[in-house]
Amino acid sequence: MKLQLTIDHGKYHEVIAIVDRLVDHVDIVEIGYPQVVTFGLGLIEELREKHPDLCLCVDAKVFHGGTGVTTRCFDAGANIVTVLSAAPDPVISKMVEKAKSYGGQIMCDLSAPASHVARRTAEVDALGVDYIAVHTGYLPEYDYDLETHRRWFTPKVKPLDLAKVAKRNMMHAKLALNTGINETNIREVLALQPEIVMVGRGILDSDDKVMAADRLKRFMPFEG
Repeated sequence: MKLQLTIDHGKYHEVIAIVDRLVDHVDIVEIGYPQVVTFGLGLIEELREKHPDLCLCVDAKVFHGGTGVTTRCFDAGANIVTVLSAAPDPVISKMVEKAKSYGGQIMCDLSAPASHVARRTAEVDALGVDYIAVHTGYLPEYDYDLETHRRWFTPKVKPLDLAKVAKRNMMHAKLALNTGINETNIREVLALQPEIVMVGRGILDSDDKVMAADRLKRFMPFEG
């Protein structure tokens, strides 16, 4: 089980400083889509040069042009590249093939409507992705109908419900969970036995980010 730090915000030098500070306290660092758009792959190249052993996830959220984008990300130093589950199957398949040639991995960001989670999970699993990332729904902005985007007064889908459905439909890929995870809910998250627990604000909003990361790690099963 791995702790992945997700960095979606901050200035260029702030991101570098955060990674420098936390590199020995997390297992994976994800450079989020907003940062990839803002700073480009030069940020990935600098982090790779500074931290050659760091596992870097580039949240490229690929939808088309999978081979070219994936190649650029791995050339820049990525270990993991993300693709949307809404991407066409051939795009995902080509990304998986390209990742293997680099010794890298593909994480599929599950973007299917709630009613299609089971089917799409099984489909992308069969395409050979390494991880399927599911939004847990702990944050208020995710308490809406995934098809109509209308807010609910009483959420119809509780946190982790979609993750449970997704996990039942995985044969080969490993589960990654994200969105709103912190010390108050991590026990519930870990009960699903995800391979990756992705945390952003649960670490980054803390006054002592190292302590926050270390405390979350203590909840995780030891793998020796």
